[in-house]
Amino acid sequence: MEILSITNGQQLLVEVEQHGRAVRLACLQAPRFHQEPWAEFAQSVLESHVKRGDQASFELRSRDVYGRLVGRLFVNGKDLGAQLVRQGSMMAWDGFVGRCDDLNYIELEQAAKDAGLGLWSASPPLERPWDVMESAGGGEP
Repeated sequence: MEILSITNGQQLLVEVEQHGRAVRLACLQAPRFHQEPWAEFAQSVLESHVKRGDQASFELRSRDVYGRLVGRLFVNGKDLGAQLVRQGSMMAWDGFVGRCDDLNYIELEQAAKDAGLGLWSASPPLERPWDVMESAGGGEP
């Protein structure tokens, strides 16, 4: 599949069978748009890993209520989500659609936290996006 664009820190538009499809990275959550500068940071880190025209492979985990494909994206054979969590630009979210127990995202997040990387350098600590969404009455993850 070909990368067409990056929508935000956790979603891309890809070409599948000559159609543009939204892909959301499974088991991860980027900061919400109002959690600046961290939402922009997450998107810029994602953009440093993939660009328009790059080729990727995809492991479908599910589809969400918004019609997006949800899964793991591999660029040059490496799990993009794992790289993002390792760098501290994403939070592991085991509550998302699809099972995440087989992934080491929680451990990677803890290592990034311990090292104070990316989001984990915020002071005061950044509120988890799903807590923000819940307190605001829901909304798109």
